[in-house]
Amino acid sequence: MHIQSRRSFMKMIAASSCSLCVLPRPLHARQNLLFAPGEYQRIDASERTYHISCAFDMFDQYEGLPEIWKESGITDVWLGTWYYGHFPYPWEKLDYWLDVLKKTGFRPHLISVPFCHGGGALDPRDSEFPNLPPPHWKIAKRWDGSENWGFSWHSPTDTEGAEAIKTLYQRYGAFDYFLDDDFRFSSTPSLIGGCVCDECKTDFISKSGVTDFRWNELLDDLHSNSDTPLLRAWVDYFCDRLTQCFRAYSAAVPQVDVGIMVMYMGCERGGIRLSDYSDNLFRVGEGGFNDNWFDPPKFKTIELYSVLLHRRYAKPGRAFSETTIYPEKTLSAENLATKLSISTIADVRNTCFMSGLRAIPPTYWPTLTKRMKQEKEFHTRLLGQNPRGPFKHYYGMASRYLGGENAYSLFLALGVPFEVCGEIPADGWTFLTEPDARAVERGELISNGSKLIARIESTSGRFTKIPEDLESLFAFRRTLLDDFRKMGVPYVEEETPVVLAWYPDANVVYLWNLEKTARTLTVCVGEKRIGVELEERGSALLEL
Repeated sequence: MHIQSRRSFMKMIAASSCSLCVLPRPLHARQNLLFAPGEYQRIDASERTYHISCAFDMFDQYEGLPEIWKESGITDVWLGTWYYGHFPYPWEKLDYWLDVLKKTGFRPHLISVPFCHGGGALDPRDSEFPNLPPPHWKIAKRWDGSENWGFSWHSPTDTEGAEAIKTLYQRYGAFDYFLDDDFRFSSTPSLIGGCVCDECKTDFISKSGVTDFRWNELLDDLHSNSDTPLLRAWVDYFCDRLTQCFRAYSAAVPQVDVGIMVMYMGCERGGIRLSDYSDNLFRVGEGGFNDNWFDPPKFKTIELYSVLLHRRYAKPGRAFSETTIYPEKTLSAENLATKLSISTIADVRNTCFMSGLRAIPPTYWPTLTKRMKQEKEFHTRLLGQNPRGPFKHYYGMASRYLGGENAYSLFLALGVPFEVCGEIPADGWTFLTEPDARAVERGELISNGSKLIARIESTSGRFTKIPEDLESLFAFRRTLLDDFRKMGVPYVEEETPVVLAWYPDANVVYLWNLEKTARTLTVCVGEKRIGVELEERGSALLEL
């Protein structure tokens, strides 16, 4: 297939294109329907499916990408359209590639980036791509004094975003539509979001009853990261605003199924009240986009932790992964492939590969395809199942309102089964991140009987300090093995970083090797011992 460069294509159709416009030229209604009348159905996957998020520039970078994707098992393609106030691609180009993808057998969907990271975060190498919103949009002012074009939800951002959906519907009919990861009020997962410009300050004060004097108190709380009613009111205010914006987007065209992409460890502090999106398409947050970040076991476990948190709210058939490499080639094919285990463990049924404006290299796909087939086979056994175990994954509201996303997650690497809890349960061992541990110290958060563990000292004796490192955690695990044997709880005998997810209703365990070394492991259940071989960063499903 001959593929033109972006520049040559745009020059060829410059007279009729709408490059870098806020809104396109007038359109004839329903020119190029994505789905035939009566064909469109909302996504609710009953099995593992594979998607890819695609910028149109990708087709210029490698020959035959659609065919490569098709052979690998990709069934759905999400196409970038509206980017923070711009339709940067000629309509004719979108129409052409939509037609190619449909003829190749893909189900097409559309995606937008409603806010803007700024500074060419998508791909600073492309000088033709707009890096900032239009000049009539308003920049955000953070409470620390910094300013950022991204994450600024002021008028007319909301109305123009809704108009973009209407424009796309006019041209393409019904479709699924993800609001990309910038749909939030915080620039990073660790920061409390919000804007302190005069407009936002006035609106917050009028709706929360805060006086100008207490405004300074709020700024002090934000700077000191203090869990106060005033700080929580601030976070709630921006959660309300983002939810209202999302609902306005959803109401703009009822035939369009709008979804939210939640950043890694995204939650209330970023303006995302997770419970508000439980009926929507929901892309769960992952973060290890390059090898330096993702290689250590700790960062694999915290990525799994983030997905398990979000799956408390996302329905499995409506849940999507954020299986991302960025920039392209900075995450190895093996690490990108091993990310697929996270969706298997958490029953996220729609894997979505993503790589910014640059395509995942064709050389990656043999490695990805092998793992994709394996994980789909494993996932078939686990559909509708929830992991169970004595170790408890709990991330409470104190942690979700305050800055800092470094959850206590390394316990997931101990080869001991775990489960996700919305409240501190009555049994097992619950691992607390610092804000929740401090809430326990204050008596605001109470255990129902579970033994509590944290990384900090307890002055009240309500929890035990165990540093978050493998040496300390495996030493702690040794004190529990007799209990596990008596309880019939499966565990990995060897002290090596591996995730063991137990699905008792299916009578299986799923194992994920977190190391770049193949391992021969032993799974113990009572007096029974079962050997298993795990490839480097590999996975296995084991009958008990």
